[in-house]
Amino acid sequence: MTDLPPVDPPPGRPQPDQPPPHPAPYGAYPAPQPGEYDPRWGYGPPGVPYGPPAGPPQDTTWALFSYVGTLVVGFLAPLVIYFVKRGESAFTRFHAAQALNFQITMLIHLLSVAAVCAVPAILTENPAFLIPIAIPYLEVIFGQWVFLILGAVKAGKGECYRFPTFFCFRMVR
Repeated sequence: MTDLPPVDPPPGRPQPDQPPPHPAPYGAYPAPQPGEYDPRWGYGPPGVPYGPPAGPPQDTTWALFSYVGTLVVGFLAPLVIYFVKRGESAFTRFHAAQALNFQITMLIHLLSVAAVCAVPAILTENPAFLIPIAIPYLEVIFGQWVFLILGAVKAGKGECYRFPTFFCFRMVR
């Protein structure tokens, strides 16, 4: 026999003493830890949020303050947070814009119904025409607590939550 030097395998092929480059068969993966991606699903982690990811904890705190501040001082809190933090964090900008859009939408709902109801009430001098204003007024009172608390909880968890379009027109992005 002649002593020939060892031949390297063609490029892209594994060395004889290395494992193959393909993934392990189904069931060969270790059990994932809670909250960890399970590779058996194959299409990426389920429930991937559609908004910008949360950054450092300060971003989560500012996003949370945009909702809580709305409950305390109205539209001024998300407006200030939006203008101060919009260039620093997409996550904070998303939540501040969401809270600001909600306040503007509620104002539009209330003013549009008031404008429609006030004209007949003034012309006929009958206050019964002002009764439909109660609907957007209740929407402002209860919707504010429900949606802003939902948004604050999601922002505190570092998740994105988009309000239903009827309650929050996307005017500020």
